[in-house]
Amino acid sequence: MIVRNRFFAVAAAVVLLLACRAPGVMAPAGPVYSPEPDLIHTVTPSAVIATLPAVPSATSTLTLTLIPTFTPTPYGCERPPDDMTRVKVKEDMILNQRTVWMLMHAQQLYGEGSYDYMKVITQGSYSPGVSASFGTHDGGGAVDLSARDPADWNHILYEEMDMIILSLRRAGFAAWLREQGDLYANSPIHIHAIAVGDPELSEAAREQLTGPAGYFRGFNGLPVDPPIPDNFGGPIICPWMIEMGYSDLQG
Repeated sequence: MIVRNRFFAVAAAVVLLLACRAPGVMAPAGPVYSPEPDLIHTVTPSAVIATLPAVPSATSTLTLTLIPTFTPTPYGCERPPDDMTRVKVKEDMILNQRTVWMLMHAQQLYGEGSYDYMKVITQGSYSPGVSASFGTHDGGGAVDLSARDPADWNHILYEEMDMIILSLRRAGFAAWLREQGDLYANSPIHIHAIAVGDPELSEAAREQLTGPAGYFRGFNGLPVDPPIPDNFGGPIICPWMIEMGYSDLQG
């Protein structure tokens, strides 16, 4: 009797075990874990971003390479020779060879025509004591030229004056037309020119280049206050002038 009871007890246990492992048979529900409220954290996108490690960015470094700009050399710019030998022109007028070369270069730039720069000289250099010239002709590099037609003294060459002055400036002169009466009552009309860079310029001639009323400042060189604007378009600045220390002083 005892053996039978034990058999039935074991059989019941096996049946119960097999029932628990059978498909579709759920195990008895146990306690479900719920975290405490204070252990639940809300993770915001900003928090995620803040905690992510920095990722190196593959950005390229922009390097600017400055390309120098070059100012075109004005037409006709040629550095004159440094020959200061004095020569006599037109009777008793004296110029240095540097100034003569510049006048001949201006002739080439002017081209064919009736105006001959070497034949129309009215005043040379190295002529101190001429009060009407403000001392500009005391040293080298100063020259005055006629503004009249060689074939007709009564004809002022206004129709060619721009080209005459331009050719002188391209050749390296500061040059202006002096109208009648500009220097004193009834002073004759003429062209006044100062050779830029001449080492023998008088102090007054240097002032006509870089002084308050000077050529490189855009004025006509006359020592008056206020200075008179240049009527022929301002200075022509050649590379050789820059090498000698001259520059555009306008402004």
